[in-house]
Parts: sequence; structure tokens; C-alpha cells
Amino acid sequence: MIIDSHLHIWSENRKMYPRADTPYPGSVELLLDYMDEAGVDRAVIVLPMHYRYDNRLLADTIEDHDGKFAGVGVVDPVGPHAAEELTRLVEEDGIRGVRIRGPLEPDAFCDPVTDPLWRCAAELSVPICILTTADKVDPVRRMVERFPETPVVIDHFAQISAADGVNCAPFQTFLSLAEFPLVNIKLSGLHYWGDRPYPYDKAHDNLHAAFAAFGAERMLWGSDWPHILFGGGYIRCLNFVRREMDWLSEDEKAQILGKTAERIWWNGRSERKE
Repeated sequence: MIIDSHLHIWSENRKMYPRADTPYPGSVELLLDYMDEAGVDRAVIVLPMHYRYDNRLLADTIEDHDGKFAGVGVVDPVGPHAAEELTRLVEEDGIRGVRIRGPLEPDAFCDPVTDPLWRCAAELSVPICILTTADKVDPVRRMVERFPETPVVIDHFAQISAADGVNCAPFQTFLSLAEFPLVNIKLSGLHYWGDRPYPYDKAHDNLHAAFAAFGAERMLWGSDWPHILFGGGYIRCLNFVRREMDWLSEDEKAQILGKTAERIWWNGRSERKE
């Protein structure tokens, strides 16, 4: 089974699902066409910034497609109401994760004001997916140290440029998160950090180092569809793991391309209540 662990959708029905403008289409119908063409079985939909904290499209899409998708929602991360909203998303809407967006919420990013959210995610056994950049990796580590029982998934290799090398301080801090068993990393967003163009030759040192630290069991592939359509293409993004990472065994590729995501989002998932 192949699972895309990171992609976005938006609806053209802006009356039912109001959103900010998007530069190109991103409907679930279009996504399913790409998934079918590439042979991708399931996917994890991450709420895009265009909906701010409105998770209705995400919840409805999960319900409408009967196990095809898992969802990572977004709540205002500050204060006790964050825990209440996350609980509602999990128990009522079947959403199985929450994202903290450092570049969009710098004032509350990995700050003690988000403690209730971190504590609640641990209690519910749902991951916090973290969008961060190189300059914010240190506060990520501090929060993980304080909440080691909270499942964490780091998006896009923390967007640390491969051009900076594996010995730069942010990447070494990123690697140090492997000390915490519940931290996982997405092999996603190479079109951001892999020092373009495809096949991202400079990224392989980072990939080797991350694999040595985390192992295939805590790495998972994600495309960042539909943005990847302008950064190499969907099938080529999938084939990067299959073909360019030829130093992996077939079992390790299978782990990264599906088994890790299946463990995090589909094993023991709760269903949406009627």
C-alpha cells in the first residue's frame, strides 16, 4: 500500500466552504485522478492555510470517502480552548492530527501558551504535525523535550536547505529529535529544501543522515500536492523514493511509502460519530 502523507485540497464551492484565493485548482476529484494514475492508495489531507481554522471541508471529505483519507486539521493553538477543539475534531469529525504552523503563527509557535494542545494530543494519541523553518528548530526541540509523550511529525525536513549541508546547526538539531521515539519525519517538500532542480542531488546527504538517525520506521513520504505539480510533478515525486533513493532496500522503501503513515493514521483510528 502506498500512502501520501502530506497533501492539500480546496473546494470550488466557496459558498459552502469559504476560503482565500488559490492560484490553481485543488479539488478532491482532481487529486483522486492523480492518485489513481500514480497508484497511490490512501492519503493524509492537511488543512491548507486558505481555510484558516475552518475544518469542515476536511471533515466532510474524510466522511465521504470511507477510509481513503486521514485528516490533519488546524486549531488556534493558544490556550485551553485549543484542547477542546482538538478533542471535538477527533471525536466528532474523525480528524486524526493537528498542525502547528510556525511561519503563520510565530507568536504562538512551540510556546508554553500551547501546552494544553500538546497535552491533549498526547492524551488522544494523535500527532502534532509541525511546519517549521531552520530558525525555529530549537523551540521545536524544547517542546518535544517537555512533551515526549506527544506524537510528532515534522513536515518537509524542517525546510532546512540542503545547500547548508548536514553539519549546519539547525540540521544537527533536527537529527537530534531522533532521540525521542515518538518523533517522525516527512520526506516531503523536496521542492522547497532539496536545492532544485529534480533529482535534488544535494539532498542525498541530508536523506542519508536522517535515515541513519530515524530509520525507515519513522520516515514517511509525502508529495505536497497540488504544489508539487509545479515542482517536478506528482509521479516523479513518488518515483524519487523508488528510483533516486536506490540505496534503500525494497522493504525500507515500502516502509517510507506507506507503512509508517499507516501506523500513525490508520492503526486504531477512531471513526466519525453520527
